[in-house]
Amino acid sequence: MMKLTKIPGGSQARRKRRGRQWAAGTALLLLTVLSLVYIRFDAAEFLLGIPTFLRFLFSDFLPPDPTNLQSYLKPVADTFIYAVIATFCSSLLGVCLALLMARTTTPHPLVRTVLRGLISFLRNIPFLAWASLLVVIFGVGTTAGLIALIVFGCGFLARLYAESIEELDQDSMEALESCGATYGQRIKHAIIPQFLPAFYSWTLFMFEINIRASAVLGLVGAGGIGALIKQTMDLFQYGKTSMVIAIMVAMILMVELMTNRIRRRLI
Repeated sequence: MMKLTKIPGGSQARRKRRGRQWAAGTALLLLTVLSLVYIRFDAAEFLLGIPTFLRFLFSDFLPPDPTNLQSYLKPVADTFIYAVIATFCSSLLGVCLALLMARTTTPHPLVRTVLRGLISFLRNIPFLAWASLLVVIFGVGTTAGLIALIVFGCGFLARLYAESIEELDQDSMEALESCGATYGQRIKHAIIPQFLPAFYSWTLFMFEINIRASAVLGLVGAGGIGALIKQTMDLFQYGKTSMVIAIMVAMILMVELMTNRIRRRLI
């Protein structure tokens, strides 16, 4: 019968790991409590507000009001078109920037550093902040929302595209370079064929994000279905608001189903 040998220090390592876990949990709990104290969270007010919320939800907000359903079709179509245009433009710009940002394809390290700083700046500003700023510049309408989606999507995709390019196998790139191929030829024959699966995946994911974002942008006056949500809420037509939200959720689910099918066929 084999005799099990104990690993020296095994129990001590387990105790240390368990101690770190307890310390991390305690620190998280303490941070949560301090955050609730800082924001002056009132548990009693929260609990007393639940019946009011439920009464509003089931008496004013639900069921959805299907009257004038045809008037919702244009904002829904606008939202979908915004997402298509924004995804196309941001993916095109994102690929160009990613090739200049990636360590393996950049023409010069300085170009890579400058562009990464610019993209980090664009990416770290929320799209609602971009939309609010652009509404001030271009006025209320579709232009501000569309540019906000393109700027946000370009920063998001350029970073992901660049990381995907850096992870590609460089053997074919080096082989073409040793044969005297130009920069454009190396990109076309070595990088693009390997990069296409990641391009399809991230671009379809960006399209899903743009559908949600374009719906939200209307809340700051940038058009689309979000503008209809804001309008009905300002007029206290909560039944119509719930109807618009239901349409938006159905549209998002349909887009997710469509992109998942496309992703399975292309990747």
